[in-house]
Amino acid sequence: MKKLFGSIILCTMLKQFLFLSPVMATLAFLLTFQVGVMLCTKTETIIDTVTLKERDTLLTAAILTANSWKPLEMRGLTNNTYVYYVRGGTNNTQSFDNEYMTFNANGTGTYHDNAGGNTSFTWNFTDASNKKLVWIWNNPTGTITVNWENINYDDGAIRYTEYANQFGFNTLVSEIRIPK
Repeated sequence: MKKLFGSIILCTMLKQFLFLSPVMATLAFLLTFQVGVMLCTKTETIIDTVTLKERDTLLTAAILTANSWKPLEMRGLTNNTYVYYVRGGTNNTQSFDNEYMTFNANGTGTYHDNAGGNTSFTWNFTDASNKKLVWIWNNPTGTITVNWENINYDDGAIRYTEYANQFGFNTLVSEIRIPK
């Protein structure tokens, strides 16, 4: 009888355990999940570094003729020779410290070279968006057609790509000019 009574108790305990098991398992899972989530929670601070810039201004004849324009930066190739210049820089391949251009409202202009010489040119925009400009330079060695493309005017600077055939060799230069 003692054996039967023990088996009944054991069977009753087993039924209760099996009945409570899903409840206990769910409770254990939820507690573990909550603790797990708390342990895995990460605080991350993101600092937004986006700087909004005013929309580029269309380069107009009025802007172009309002100032003389000196180089701030030039980099490119002239006759297969690398050209690099930054105003105030120490690693320049040549100096353009004294060079500047003056555009006049009547489509003429003056090129002031680095040595102090002056030559004339004529100029005009070649498209309605003013993204292209041609200036014809009356150089002492002959007339040179200089093309500016991809012109952007922002932050008070003119940025463009220049190409020409000067003195029998090709040039391709990216330039930034600022008011003199």
